[in-house]
Amino acid sequence: ARARKMASHVAVTSRAAGVAAVASTSTRSRPPQTPRCARRASRSVLSRSASRDDVETDDDGTTSASDLVELECGGVSVSPRGFVALMVRKGVKDRIPRAANEVEAMRGADPAADLAPEIASEFVLPVLITDLDEDAEAAQSARAQTMLQLLQEPPCDMGIQLPYAALEEVTGVTGGAVLGAVLVGKASFGDGVSGGDGEPKNTEKERASSSSFVWESTLLAGVGAEQSAVDVLGGASEAWQCLALARRYEQYGCRVFATKEALAGAATKKSFSAFFGDETDDAVAGGAAAAGAAALTVSTVRRAFPRMQTVNESRAIAAEAREKFLWQPFAAAVADDDAPTDDDDETP
Repeated sequence: ARARKMASHVAVTSRAAGVAAVASTSTRSRPPQTPRCARRASRSVLSRSASRDDVETDDDGTTSASDLVELECGGVSVSPRGFVALMVRKGVKDRIPRAANEVEAMRGADPAADLAPEIASEFVLPVLITDLDEDAEAAQSARAQTMLQLLQEPPCDMGIQLPYAALEEVTGVTGGAVLGAVLVGKASFGDGVSGGDGEPKNTEKERASSSSFVWESTLLAGVGAEQSAVDVLGGASEAWQCLALARRYEQYGCRVFATKEALAGAATKKSFSAFFGDETDDAVAGGAAAAGAAALTVSTVRRAFPRMQTVNESRAIAAEAREKFLWQPFAAAVADDDAPTDDDDETP
């Protein structure tokens, strides 16, 4: 069964890899060179070669550009399962409504009500990037804080949690290669059918708690037109690594795509139950959740993730913090150093 699943993933991502490569930007600035290191062995990384013009596969299937949706990170949030990246369609990030203020909350007013219908119905893809209890109430883990740093403009890339040689370690591509595209084939919760004792879970809550986040993606990396396609399969850790690498190489033209199949697979009642529990389904997706289908949208994302922070809000908070705790104290210290003293008025 695992072999069939892997073969299915390769078939989908192989067809889309060429399209994503063609769509990715070919003219990039050259990134800093990194020391060569041995490729890290991992059962979740499957390498294969691809070219920007190679769209055909063994099953004679093709993937057109219309089958791919370009994504960007619209925001982040804590959740009972861990830290979450909220991916939206490219260009929608700036249209996410603000949170209701105290007066609006008291009156039951929702800023999302003022959205245009075509924006209100835009999807939001939640991607679990840390599966840690410490990120349930606040972004406390090193990886969650690193993602917040990378989302700044420009990115605060320290190279600690994400080493500068990480792309080479994952893909094995050397010689000044850059990441051209990340193709998401699956980002949803798998079936939690049994516990550690092998007994089936009988309640939906137990099944949700035993489910795990499944991440399937393809990285396209190389120099110029020569691209190597590497499948990265796993869970929240692999999702974090792929999205963090995409943000690092965004300045060199890296783009993130998802197949429509991946978006549809994430819009299920099971995924919402795994994130929030059964009681939040109706608040997130209305009556659709009861029918087994759900859709997290721009208009409902703040109800699902009430503590979410958009990328723009995160950057504004960081800018205010820099002004308050860095620039103002620095300016005050410089002013004290330059202040005239009584000795300055004395003449010899």
